[in-house]
Amino acid sequence: MAPTKQELSLLINPLVPEAVQHNYRVLSSLHSLTAFLLGLSAGILALQSTAGFAFYFGGTVLVSGLFHLFLIQRSGGAGAGAFFPGNGGEIEGSVTMAKNGIVSMQLDGKKGGYILRNGAWRDVWFGGGVVSEALSGFVLGWAGVGGVLR
Repeated sequence: MAPTKQELSLLINPLVPEAVQHNYRVLSSLHSLTAFLLGLSAGILALQSTAGFAFYFGGTVLVSGLFHLFLIQRSGGAGAGAFFPGNGGEIEGSVTMAKNGIVSMQLDGKKGGYILRNGAWRDVWFGGGVVSEALSGFVLGWAGVGGVLR
């Protein structure tokens, strides 16, 4: 039976589960710390209601964007797919295995290059507890500092 696209992608560019778990922990820590600092800032600025949550989402988008740019620079253009599996590790492009066992990849008719994993960017932008853990840290910092200053 021929290997699946996901199995071939892992032959070319493997993702070690321990490394992926570490990457998720780093991302979660980054989002949690950022959210708490944004909460402190929102409390100091005395932002209320919608303005406070808009401040949180704007700050989160900024930090996620900077982190994504860092990943693109660090991976030599491969982006988040070099560090996160995305949608089950599926890749973009076509991967083939020759009869001699050599695995190659084509993307837009060009051979070689790096693996682009489908949906890996979602791990950076929405992963790491942006909507759950980090949001609660933001609210805690926001309410705590806002309550102390008033």
